[in-house]
Amino acid sequence: MVSMVSEEELREFLGKVVIPGSTAVVGIGNELRCDDGFGVYLARSLSNLLARYSRRTCVVVVDAGTSLESYLDILNTAKVSIILDTVEAPVPASEIVVLDRHDIPKYSTTLSTHTMGMDLVLSLVESSIYVIGTRPVCLDVKIGVTKPVARAIQKIVKAFIYVLKHMEC
Repeated sequence: MVSMVSEEELREFLGKVVIPGSTAVVGIGNELRCDDGFGVYLARSLSNLLARYSRRTCVVVVDAGTSLESYLDILNTAKVSIILDTVEAPVPASEIVVLDRHDIPKYSTTLSTHTMGMDLVLSLVESSIYVIGTRPVCLDVKIGVTKPVARAIQKIVKAFIYVLKHMEC
């Protein structure tokens, strides 16, 4: 069963699972398909913030686009991998969900790549793996995310900033 998490619950989750120096955050999606770009835009925002606040040693952030399998080495080097992507969860758009390894295939939308199925990718990842996502409103060919998905991005960025500010990195 999947459930929504508040920004506070997301901060608590991140505070528990992020291991400084051993966490990979990987955004996936296609920015040419409206809300499917959620993970990509979020990864870029986090990467820019980490660079700005000199926190790159806390977590590795990657924009994997539509090729998650190309980053298996990063996922397997980390002890914890957090994938950022849209999910087909039974929640309102802009609400945030956190999935663990076992729930990911049930609610995946773009959690599949053109060359490998998500089940195969997950079977090749040895680290603890989670997805932080939101339900897409629009998957049309269009650049930019909808307002509800943009709100989810803002909430997730704020949660990451809060947690990383309080970590020794």
